[in-house]
Amino acid sequence: MEGMHYLSEEHLLVFLLQVFVLLSLAKIAGALFRRWGYPELVGEIFIGILLGPTILGRALPAAYHALFPRELVQQNMLETVAWLGVLFLLLATGFEVNLSSVWKQGKAVVTIGVVGVVVPIALGALVFCWFPSSFWGANANRLTFTLFLSTAAAISALSVIAKVLHDLDILKSDFGLTTLSAFVVNDLLGWMVFTLVLGLAVERQVSAGGIMRVFFEIILFGTVCLTVGSTLIGGIIKALKRTSLPHPATTLTTIACLAMLCGAITQWIGIHAILGFFLAGVMAGNTTEISERTREIISQMVHAIFVPLFFASIGIKIDFVGNFNLLLVVVFAAVAMGGKFVGAWAGSLLARLSRADAFSTGVAFIPGGAMEIVIGMLALELKLITENVFVAVVFAALFSSIAVGPLLAWSIGRRRPMDIGNFLARGCIVLDLKGKTRWDVIPELCKVAEKAAGDLPMESIVTAVQNREKIMGTGIEKGVAIPHGRLSSIPSPLIVFGRSHLGIDWDARDGLATHFVFLVLTPEHEEGAQVQILAALGRCMVQADVQSKLMASQDPEDIYHILKSALHCHEQ
Repeated sequence: MEGMHYLSEEHLLVFLLQVFVLLSLAKIAGALFRRWGYPELVGEIFIGILLGPTILGRALPAAYHALFPRELVQQNMLETVAWLGVLFLLLATGFEVNLSSVWKQGKAVVTIGVVGVVVPIALGALVFCWFPSSFWGANANRLTFTLFLSTAAAISALSVIAKVLHDLDILKSDFGLTTLSAFVVNDLLGWMVFTLVLGLAVERQVSAGGIMRVFFEIILFGTVCLTVGSTLIGGIIKALKRTSLPHPATTLTTIACLAMLCGAITQWIGIHAILGFFLAGVMAGNTTEISERTREIISQMVHAIFVPLFFASIGIKIDFVGNFNLLLVVVFAAVAMGGKFVGAWAGSLLARLSRADAFSTGVAFIPGGAMEIVIGMLALELKLITENVFVAVVFAALFSSIAVGPLLAWSIGRRRPMDIGNFLARGCIVLDLKGKTRWDVIPELCKVAEKAAGDLPMESIVTAVQNREKIMGTGIEKGVAIPHGRLSSIPSPLIVFGRSHLGIDWDARDGLATHFVFLVLTPEHEEGAQVQILAALGRCMVQADVQSKLMASQDPEDIYHILKSALHCHEQ
């Protein structure tokens, strides 16, 4: 049976050294770039470029070939781990797709999402169809090249904008909810177009009948996943929780197996397995039986090991200097960023968002991030684009991911400044919340708000706040929650503060109990006040001295002044 064993001790040794070098350096670089205010994927790709043919291959070719030999078996070992990275990245991305928020918000987010993907695809098609055939891959024609590149230009990075909104402390605001929900529509439509293009691109399905069959099967499978899939997975997880099996380990295994099965199904249909992993993530992310903390554990595992290896391995394969074309980079970045901005901005105006929110939504849509790179990589694997086009896609994705944070912060900061502390009244301080759950605490704080607001009926306040809480939980980590609602009859914003010594389970991503709760009420139609209030509250409450002072004080007047002072220091 000679020849059946392909791996030698040397293969394993080199593979372990490759993983050690790539993973350790990618994580270090990612942490440094995050500290400097940039996305981690910038540092991870930088390490690949540093160790790949771009730098190490030029400076020390012997060292480069020793660490990354050209032997096929050795290359396939690292390639397999890299593919696990991209597959599980799509799984973790699916966790962030909250379908219930889309259904509950309805027309507005659908309008933003649809227009936000149609405009950049249309703009991309108008520009990219004129690209010369020298940019086409060996298996491309004008149609598949144009559609693939237009789709890459239209896809936005849900994970990037979620991180930016989190860092700006507005993830749980209505603006954050609307933006993320519109991203869901954008992603789903983008992946549908991507699916159709894949059907066109795969050689064995060039017939119209084959393309229609693949498209019908994937739509059918996707519909099942997005409707009954979450209920089915929830039932399985619920049944497993009643057993003596260890948790959350059993839940993690179940989700991983679900992803493998869905990936195998989409690959069998004729579409890439990454779509199956994405749909598995959507199913797992939309069942209440899997807590936000459990999903966060999986996401952290994926981003701790698999994702850094995937992004670092990109730089190992491509010479980013030899394939760099400045004009190509500028044109693709302009089309991708400009098209997504115009599309989301126009969709927001059609959805009747305020001008300030519409502009900020347009800015939020510009990052291409990991998904743009994934689509570019698949196009390169299928030989639909050349390496210089792929390099342009990577640089555009990185630049847009770096730029979106400062641009979004600027778009919010340019709004009319306000003194947030003025919205907190002296009588709106609760020193010891009695409620044990968030559903008990919300009416408790609404009762205080009813007294402060005068003519607002408590039932309408509770209904508005609880309905908003059901769409998206408002625990913002570090022991803080900011439930909020909009009311047509309130003349100006109102903040009520409550403190719980025992702590409340608010299903926060960090798993910590909530001790400080701010109830925020704003007028139904206002020009971005809620975003500014939530951002100011989030920034002031991350200060350890503020939380310790609030926990130690037993005087409502003292707490009032602590909050006023903290909010004044962090007001817009």
